[in-house]
Amino acid sequence: MRIVTLASSALLIGSAPADVPTGRFQEWRSWTKAPLNFTSGGITIAVAPLQCPAHPLGDNSCSWDHYNNQAQVTITAPGVAPITVKTDPAGAYARIAVARLRSSDRRPGVIIESQSGGSGGDMTLQLLVPTRGGYLPATSQAAGIGLQGALEDGPRDVSGDGEVDLVLQDPAFAHVFGCNACTPRPPLIVTVKGGRIVDESRDPALRAVFLADMVRWGPVCLSTNRYRNGACATYVADAARAGRLAAAWSAMLKHYEPGEDLWEPCDVPVSQWKDHQCPAGHVTHFADFPASLRAFLKRAGYLPDLRPFASAPAPPARRSPPVARRR
Repeated sequence: MRIVTLASSALLIGSAPADVPTGRFQEWRSWTKAPLNFTSGGITIAVAPLQCPAHPLGDNSCSWDHYNNQAQVTITAPGVAPITVKTDPAGAYARIAVARLRSSDRRPGVIIESQSGGSGGDMTLQLLVPTRGGYLPATSQAAGIGLQGALEDGPRDVSGDGEVDLVLQDPAFAHVFGCNACTPRPPLIVTVKGGRIVDESRDPALRAVFLADMVRWGPVCLSTNRYRNGACATYVADAARAGRLAAAWSAMLKHYEPGEDLWEPCDVPVSQWKDHQCPAGHVTHFADFPASLRAFLKRAGYLPDLRPFASAPAPPARRSPPVARRR
């Protein structure tokens, strides 16, 4: 009888939501179609897969198992009404954590990542920001901010302004200088202000993040490795954010790989290409990697002022009629 009682107690204990430390992400995998429940910092999170066809967006699994890859997430906190949000239907899986978003908040907020997966997969960030009466949702999509990467456990306030700094990756560098895996992404740092997600990557108080990334990619750029130009692009972009642009640019000029992996943009949208080729006369060619990198970083918002390049060689861009090569 005692054995039966102990077994019953174990079942009851096992059915309770797991207690997870704040800031630790839990992963919901769409392909398992299983619910996920946990508590963290006094907040209860319940994740459930959505049935089709009420929410048909997502993968094509609706045709055989009646679920798609989207989930609904219900947040329950003491003293406020529960709130339910949906993950991004384009995501393959989700990562969720309870974390302090602002030092002035009386209770933690919730971070939801919707991940599409793959080496160049995009992600959507949703924040549930605490308010007096509940939670206010904010999304990176609504803010027009593209993101890649995944947040590490324990997000914190790096700048010291009382708001959490969420360090992700800049998707603008995907497939730019050589293969997708050959071009690492520099950090892209967001926070929440006024109930909205904002890009704060240019804040001088966050330069330490970019200095650390320079330490990571500098040795690759300043090596003799093949396909190092992608690392050079990130190294110089990091330097632009960290206030070290002139020195990094000078070092890159001595170590980049000549004749390899140039960014050569097409001035018409991909929808107007024929046979996956940019139409003749619509691609901009550059004489070398430094000229290509400078133009790319300018367009990506890393170089608001070209004066640091006064002493660097700067071959002019030229228009060329040949059909662009697809990389």
